[in-house]
This record gives sequence, structure tokens and C-alpha cells, in this order.
Amino acid sequence: MNRQVVDISAEELRARRRAELRNVIAMAVPVVITTSSRAMMDIVDYVMVTQLPTHDAQAAILPAQILMWSYIVIGLGIVSMVNTFASQSLGRGEPRECSAYGWQSLYLGLGLGLIGAFLIPLAPSLVRLIGHEPSVQAAEIAYLKIALLSIAPTIAAEGLGWYFVGIHRPWVAVWTSIEANVVNIAVVWTLMFGHFGFPAMGIAGAATGTVVAVCYRTVRLSIAMLLPSQAVEYGSRHTWRPSWFRIMNLLRVGVPCGIQWVTEVLVWAIFVNVLVGRFFGTAHLIATNTAWQYMRISFMPTIGIGRALSALVGRSIGEGDPQRAIRESRIVAIITLAYMGSLSLLYSLFGAWLIGLWNADPAVTSVGSGVMICMAVFQLFDALGITYGSALRGAGDTVVPSIFFIVSHWVIIVGGGWWVASAYPQWGSIGPWIAAATLITVCSLFLWWRWHSRAWMKIDIFRKDMTSAPATMPVAELPITNYQ
Repeated sequence: MNRQVVDISAEELRARRRAELRNVIAMAVPVVITTSSRAMMDIVDYVMVTQLPTHDAQAAILPAQILMWSYIVIGLGIVSMVNTFASQSLGRGEPRECSAYGWQSLYLGLGLGLIGAFLIPLAPSLVRLIGHEPSVQAAEIAYLKIALLSIAPTIAAEGLGWYFVGIHRPWVAVWTSIEANVVNIAVVWTLMFGHFGFPAMGIAGAATGTVVAVCYRTVRLSIAMLLPSQAVEYGSRHTWRPSWFRIMNLLRVGVPCGIQWVTEVLVWAIFVNVLVGRFFGTAHLIATNTAWQYMRISFMPTIGIGRALSALVGRSIGEGDPQRAIRESRIVAIITLAYMGSLSLLYSLFGAWLIGLWNADPAVTSVGSGVMICMAVFQLFDALGITYGSALRGAGDTVVPSIFFIVSHWVIIVGGGWWVASAYPQWGSIGPWIAAATLITVCSLFLWWRWHSRAWMKIDIFRKDMTSAPATMPVAELPITNYQ
């Protein structure tokens, strides 16, 4: 990673900094749109279920979504590494490796989707085990049994989308995301309320819309992979075969990330379903569900900026310029701190009013305003955590951060949240939310320290890549350079 040091003038240095800032913004804007668009599907679903005649669906949709994501995220964590491998391959001057890693998303999605299909019959038992009110349980089961069918296309589409981000063509992912959102809105509106002669499906219509939308996006991205521009520059029509070696590389670097993500979602599932919903009831559950929609507005765009940073860091490292990666991460940290800091001020000043826009019940508004204060407290720390966690993933540094995340989530949220909910029940669900704010602060400070320790500079994600594979490998496993 060492580069020759050369003297440059102050003007040249300023020009380089301006170019780096433009690169960050050019990557961040489309990736933010892409990342936020998937959250928009869930937000649109939530807005529509508030129009249903009872509050059962409003209480049920977030717990059901979290249960679904508890499995999906392990696959998303793995295929997120397509971004890292594609961007570093691009920096190394190996364009066909980029598309080869992109195609593996389809096979990983299919495999994990088949495994996930066996979870569908277990959904009712799992929901009943959590123990919400019977009417809420019925809505959760109706949503979950259909939503689990979205596992394979969601994972495949995410991996293909991050391939385009990794090769610095993020607008392909953007347009497919926008199209998928339009499909989702049309299908949900039609099926949830029973338009055009279809029976009204209620909350199950929201789940069906998501399945149709992510299937559409997977097909669109696959077609984009086969376009002439991709075929000529990245050899995408020749690199579609399953590659066990590349899948193993993605698993080696991505499984720690996937385990971290599934741990996060499991812990938050326990948080929402048990520490809030089961301990304190439906009003607290609705308040948390509503506040969560605002939390998505803050963290989803920031995650998008972070994923753009992963692609930039990956390319800088692939080109042998880690100092540029450091500068890029600093620029992104300033942007995310400014964005989430502004929302922190908004949530602290207008929290009760924002909650009241969704549900005017005084009990919900009272609890929700306290939740919004907790969210306001940890926004700046979350900005740092997302920024430096994304930079570390771009460098392939996933093992140590994942171990820290897994331990801290179980200790602070599950252990600490359970303790405060039991010891101080008079605080209501604000007690577990204080534990959540503590967790985000601790994890963010750790990720900041890990990046500045420079341990990531010693990592080489290609150390077991296909270039060292034996010559007796099957044709489908041969290095990309031999397809010609």
C-alpha cells in the first residue's frame, strides 16, 4: 500500500481535496437514494396501514418486519462485500473480477432463500411465543408468512445493486430502486384496500407488494448486468457462472458482517417485541413503531453515504492509496455529523408534535416524545459509527468490529435493557431506550478508535483469491482472465 511521496504545491493540494470532495458527493447522492428507497417501501407500508380501520396493523408491522429481517440480514451482510470486492478489483485494474463477484449475489440469494422457505411454517409459533395481544398477533402472522418469500430476491437485488456501486456506476442501482418503489406503491394500494376488483388483503397486501417489488428489481438489475456496456467493459456475459472460490471469498469476509447484522436485528427484535411490546403494552409499541420511522429518516441516508464511502475506500486501497481513503472517511464524517446533528435538534424540539402526526392518542404521544429525546441524544454518535464502520468494511476489516458488536449488543441492550425494564418499570419503555442510546454511543466510539488504529492497513481481502487456484479447476472456476 506504500506509494512514492512527491512534492506538490498548495494549489495542487487544494485541487486534489476539491476533487475528492466531488467524488464523495457524486457517489453519496445516488447511494443515499438507493439505500433510502428500500426504507421507503417500509415507510409507505406503515403510512398505508395507518389508514386501516384498527390500530392492530400499526402495532404489528414493525415487529413482523424485524422478525423477517432477522434472517435476511445475514445474507445482506455477506453480499454487501460485493461492494468491497468489486471496488478493490476496479482499483487493481481487474474489471472482470468485478462482474464475477456481482453475479455470485444471485446464487447466494437463491441458497439463503431456499433455507428461509422452511421458516414460513414456523412463523405463527414464533409470533405466539412473543406474546403480543391476540389481534396484533394475527396481523403479524398475516404479514410475516408472505414477507418471508422476499428473502431470495432481496438478497440477490442488494448484491447486484452493490456491484454497480462498487464499479462506481451507482445510478443503475438508483433507477431500479425507484422503479421498485413505484411497483410497491401500486401493488400495496391495490391489494391492501381491494381496488380493481381484488379482495382487500389488509396488512397482507403490504407484504405482497414488497415481494413483487423486490422480484422486479432483481430482474431489472440482472438485465442491466447483460447490457452491451457491461459486457464489453466488465465481461459480464462471460462471468455469470457460479464460482465456489469467489463465493468462499465473500463468505470469508462477509460472514462476520452478516453475523453482526443478524445479531443487531435479533437484539432489536427482542428490544421492540419484548422489552417494549411485552413489558409495557400496545401504546408503547405504537410509540416505538412511530419513532422508528423517524429514525429511518436519519440513519438510512447515513448508511447510504457510508456505503458510498465503502466503495471509495475500496477503490483507494485497490489503487494502493490508503491516505486517500483516510481523507475520504474524514469528509464523510463531517457530512454525516452535520446531517444527523440537524435531525437531533429537530427531534429534541418537536418530538411530541412529530409523533402526533401519526397517532393522536395522548398515551402514544407522551411515550413517543420521550423516545424522540433518546433518539436525539445518540444521533451524533450514530453518525460516527456508521461512517467508520463503513470505512472499515471498505477495507475488509470485518472480524474484530463484528465480535465487538455481537458482545456489546447482547450485554448492553438485552442485558442492560432487561435490567432497567425490570428494576425501573416506572420509566416505561424509556428505560430500554436509554440502554439503546448507551449501546450506540459505545459502539460508535469503538469504530472511531478502530479506524484510527490503522489495523485495516494490514488486511488483504484477496489473499485466498482465485489467482492462486490450481490449474485442474473446472472451467467454471477458472480465473476470469482465461475466459477469453
